[in-house]
Amino acid sequence: MHKIKNLQSLLTNKFQIVNKWTIKTNLYVDTTYRILIFCVVLLSLVNACTVWGPENQEVLARVGTEYLYRDDLKSELNSFESESDSILKSRALIDSWARDKILIQQAQVNLPQSEIEKLEQLIAAYRIDLYANTYRKSIVNKSIDTLVTVDEIDSFLFKNKSVFKLKAPLYQVRYIHLPPDNVDQNEIQRSFQRFTRNDQFFLDSLSFQYHSYILMDSLWINKNNLTSRVQFLNQENFSKYIKKSQFFKIEDTLGVYLFFVKDFLKKGELAPREVLETSIKNIILNQRQLKFTKQFEKEIIQDAIQSKTFEIY
Repeated sequence: MHKIKNLQSLLTNKFQIVNKWTIKTNLYVDTTYRILIFCVVLLSLVNACTVWGPENQEVLARVGTEYLYRDDLKSELNSFESESDSILKSRALIDSWARDKILIQQAQVNLPQSEIEKLEQLIAAYRIDLYANTYRKSIVNKSIDTLVTVDEIDSFLFKNKSVFKLKAPLYQVRYIHLPPDNVDQNEIQRSFQRFTRNDQFFLDSLSFQYHSYILMDSLWINKNNLTSRVQFLNQENFSKYIKKSQFFKIEDTLGVYLFFVKDFLKKGELAPREVLETSIKNIILNQRQLKFTKQFEKEIIQDAIQSKTFEIY
């Protein structure tokens, strides 16, 4: 409407100028008139096709006195892959917005006033928590040292031995299952037993020949995982082959098995640092955050009192 009024004003001023200076021919007046009338009609049609809300933004939908503007869905609308995709998903977004607004409006009308007051209290409390927790988190992230040293982990583990005892045994092994006719069997066995850095590279380079394997003997594996990955192991022969620092070569119709137990820990023993490292790091960091947060909250109260922002009457 604002654009139409501007054009109408322009039309009035134009004819004032025409009357003032006296156009020599009626042709010019007629042409100017036709052009301006065309512009007014065109803008009227455009405004008729596009709905504009109170904030002078293009409106996609309305529920009561609340409007959904195109800018509200700008990021979603720009992500559509095709026109058909845009039409379907735009309607789904609009319907979802409308459904939520209608439910809220109907709830505000139909729920008991006591229930509405409880909800408003919950919303207010959530708003406070959301702001406060987000601000705390931003301060903590900027202020807390996230580096946790090995010495800190070991010290924490030592002080909490009783908490970190194993509830089930753990094993460190290496293992290769070879086809029965493998031509590199002797070289593989020598490297498997020596297991130097060069041997590890060599064994890894031939891993495509193996039926299955475990070459990372620094990893701790529980019993169920071990028996499922090592084909010849079972409940009956498990204790026979779980011998620390002892090499085994087993052969059957399915192939050749090379097996070596580097280390194992029994139930009730202290869990290895490697297994607990991530959990202990998180515990130490959480303790730092908790300590910092308590001190931070204490200081902001003191600062507010000193600056007379906070007063108790």
